[in-house]
Amino acid sequence: MAYIMTPKSLLLNLHNSSTRDTPVFKKDDLGDGVQAEANRDGTIFVNSKMSDKKIAKAVEHEKVHLEQMAQGRLQYSDDSVTWKKDTRSPARVYKRADMNEGHPDFEWEAEAYKK
Repeated sequence: MAYIMTPKSLLLNLHNSSTRDTPVFKKDDLGDGVQAEANRDGTIFVNSKMSDKKIAKAVEHEKVHLEQMAQGRLQYSDDSVTWKKDTRSPARVYKRADMNEGHPDFEWEAEAYKK
């Protein structure tokens, strides 16, 4: 009797845009209006209900945020977002409850939308 193994990508709910360095996980529960999110551990979560084309665009956007985090310019916590325009500038802390996250007027978002 033959045994058919389920591919790891299906078991882990990985999207085909995943790389070894940046796994992209499809999730159903990202929140209202959230297309994707970058995580400090180098992973990206994407809304599983989006088309592959939209997911690819969202992944490219989130990779900019991963880069910003790696450079020490962007940090997220449960309550705040900390942003430094460059490594020499002072950090600005934004309370997540008081902001419209993802809005292109924020410097870190403008940078990601530009790329």
